Amino acid sequence: MGSASTSMTEFSHATNILIPKLENDDDDDDDGPSSEASDSGSEDEDDGEKVSAQLEQLEAAVAGNPNSYEAHFQYVTALRKAGLLEKLRTAREAMNAVFPLTSSMWHEWCQDEARLASCAEDFLSVEALYERGVGEYLSASLWVDYLEFVEENDLSVAQCTPPGITKMRALCERALAAAGLHFTEGGKVWEAYREFEQALLISMVEASQEAKSKQVEIVRSLFRRQLTVPLANHNLLLEEYKDWEQQQGVQVGDDSDDLTGLPNGVALAYKKAVQMSRAREPYEAQIACETLVQGDLLQHYLGYIALEEATGEPARAQILYERAVSEFPVTQDIWLKYTEYLDVNLKVASVIRKVYARAVRNCPWVATLWTKYMLALERGSAPETELAAVFEQALLSGFQTPNEYEEVFLTRAHGLRRRIMAAGLDADNKLDFAVLHETFDRAAQFVAKYFPDFFDQSLRLPLYWTHLEAQVLKDVAAARGVWENLIKTHGRMPEVWLSYISMEILLGNVKETRAIYRRCYSRRLEGTGTEVLCRKWLQFEEEYGTLEDYDRAVLKVGPRVAEVQAMQHQQEQKTSQNAVSFLEEAKAQGAGERKSKTSKVTTKSAATKSADVHVPKSRKRGVGFSEHESSAKRQKGRTETNGPSGVKDTDHPMEQADVITGPSPEMEGGQEGTRKSMQSQSQSLNTAVVYTDQCTAFLSNLSFEATEEQIKEFFVSCGGVKDVRLLRDRATSRPRGLAYVEFEDEQSLEAAVAKNKEEFLGRPLSVARSDPKSGRSGGRGSGFARGQGAAGGRGGLGQAGPPMISHRRGGHVKLTGTNTFAVPRTVARPLGWGTPHGDSSTTSIGDQAPKSNSEFRNMFLEKK
Repeated sequence: MGSASTSMTEFSHATNILIPKLENDDDDDDDGPSSEASDSGSEDEDDGEKVSAQLEQLEAAVAGNPNSYEAHFQYVTALRKAGLLEKLRTAREAMNAVFPLTSSMWHEWCQDEARLASCAEDFLSVEALYERGVGEYLSASLWVDYLEFVEENDLSVAQCTPPGITKMRALCERALAAAGLHFTEGGKVWEAYREFEQALLISMVEASQEAKSKQVEIVRSLFRRQLTVPLANHNLLLEEYKDWEQQQGVQVGDDSDDLTGLPNGVALAYKKAVQMSRAREPYEAQIACETLVQGDLLQHYLGYIALEEATGEPARAQILYERAVSEFPVTQDIWLKYTEYLDVNLKVASVIRKVYARAVRNCPWVATLWTKYMLALERGSAPETELAAVFEQALLSGFQTPNEYEEVFLTRAHGLRRRIMAAGLDADNKLDFAVLHETFDRAAQFVAKYFPDFFDQSLRLPLYWTHLEAQVLKDVAAARGVWENLIKTHGRMPEVWLSYISMEILLGNVKETRAIYRRCYSRRLEGTGTEVLCRKWLQFEEEYGTLEDYDRAVLKVGPRVAEVQAMQHQQEQKTSQNAVSFLEEAKAQGAGERKSKTSKVTTKSAATKSADVHVPKSRKRGVGFSEHESSAKRQKGRTETNGPSGVKDTDHPMEQADVITGPSPEMEGGQEGTRKSMQSQSQSLNTAVVYTDQCTAFLSNLSFEATEEQIKEFFVSCGGVKDVRLLRDRATSRPRGLAYVEFEDEQSLEAAVAKNKEEFLGRPLSVARSDPKSGRSGGRGSGFARGQGAAGGRGGLGQAGPPMISHRRGGHVKLTGTNTFAVPRTVARPLGWGTPHGDSSTTSIGDQAPKSNSEFRNMFLEKK
């Protein structure tokens, strides 16, 4: 729908502003009769041209965008204002073919058609319009108009013939069932029903006394039925009933009790209805407030609905749901809640199917409503033609994601399977088999055509497809054809091969399984797929093959795993070299800047000495000092503080500058800054991506569709979750089915580990404590890299791969020797770390101890 986020009542308000006023304005000028007639004729022509131009423009807008509610509404309003009834009828039908109409629009349409009705056929057409109108949204007023129209225009009803009376009573009972429980408007329907029966009583002048008494009981029964229903203004209804009874010569109520004379059952039901009415009055006051915004009004409706649901009366809850969807026709949450309530509590197939039909008409973009609609039709034993029609309509509804279309296709396939199983495989189900095959074929082609980049890693559709082909339809060749076609398009994904292999193993086809392994082990698969399949092959031969089969597999798998690891090693070396080149380039650039600064400072120092400039002692501090003077003062301050003699010379600041030799303080600062900058870069590359894994759980066998938010919700009962890190494949960035979850404290972590093997998104989730110190599956220092899979996952056949760290953007670099992240050792060591004095045996960086401040100062002074 083009305006799904805005209610249709808001469209009406907006359109009344947009439609220009077509009536002629009064002319203030009076130039005589002939001038006035001439001006009036020209104005009529101008107005007619404007109206025609406006209608053409609106008609073009509807033709250009037939899914625009606003364009349809403006066109219908303009046509009604212009009085073009034939075009108006066509425009209304075109609008209603796309959108449901509001109750006020149906009222206008029915009134317009009723004024034109002149024969019995026309009256039947208007009745059909009323039927369509009361079926769109709940409207007690429209039902009352419908009853009045039939009572006035149907000759059989007007003449009080038995068929006419039967027809009118049946229509009144339908109106009561639809709107009689409406708290504020339901009384109008009851009143219209009573007025018809009372008019019938008055018309029975020549009838027998028995017939009149029977009609009196019918009217009395209507009064008493209404008294037992919680409605507004119950006290007024009781007074009206007492007056009517008095006209019949019956006294109801006295000074002591208003209910005197009523049967006990009616009196008790009336008292209960009054109590229920008082309980609902605050809710009615809330939803009747005109100053409420839409969000608050929706919340008040939901609170009111919860009250009705708690009473256990589905009919009353249904009426309130109808009122809510009339107010919020395009709010999908209301429709979902409404249909779910009916599925669970009402279970009347005819009612539920109509509600679902209206739900998908108002919110056609919600795939869940379509799937629930198809299930409701199946529960109600709907014919195949209706099921197929709803399925086709769902595919044309414009869902936003491929998963929604996949869900619709699967729902259709599930229904076909159940029908085949119910009829029996030995029966003549060739038609159902053909429809099932066609459904899966269309699903694959549909997703490939409209969502070419989509691929469900859970393989839900092909897995179910092959299951039905092999297990239900007993067509193994067709099942293999599904996987073979999928290999042609997604043969680099290891999940496809593994699922194909699982099917063959389930069917007990050892020979066919071995043939698949021989086909895929040499392929270049995504991520670590080749190594995984190689290990799976060896495991398969251990469990199903002979020793010779196992040995042959080892001969094929070993070289392939070595080849894959060599290729990965080369790629990692290339990445490492690129990082080293970047740091060396930064170092060279810094050295060039230091050389330039040194040359500049030396030149300035020589110029100052040759000029022999003397600065008076009285010169103010910071005024007129040259760059060299500033450097001299900084050097003097440094000598005063750290000099070995401890003598302070404050009388001649420039004399100290005259004896400066070697690099200037700027150059020293530049060297120190460059070195610190390079060390900072080196440390940031190392530390920014390494985690300590304290209070962290390691998850495996995780669904590929799992998101960080879903994982947080799964562990919300354990306590505070600080962070969730999903591991992804380096080449494709696809989830690996692994994750780390960091918790606030130890208690939360222990609670999370206790959830080990609990089902999460259809899989038993493995939860273990991440222990980097022991080298197990959680630690970064144990060779398990972020995005690499389980510990040792990079190594083939159970051998752990080289340790890895992951970059923030997903790249991975291998750590070898004592180097940190691709940084030269002379740069990577932090300042102040070195070999302890007197211990020449310690050479590893990890074994060196940090120097103290005094050792660092002495080392610096020795260099000076």
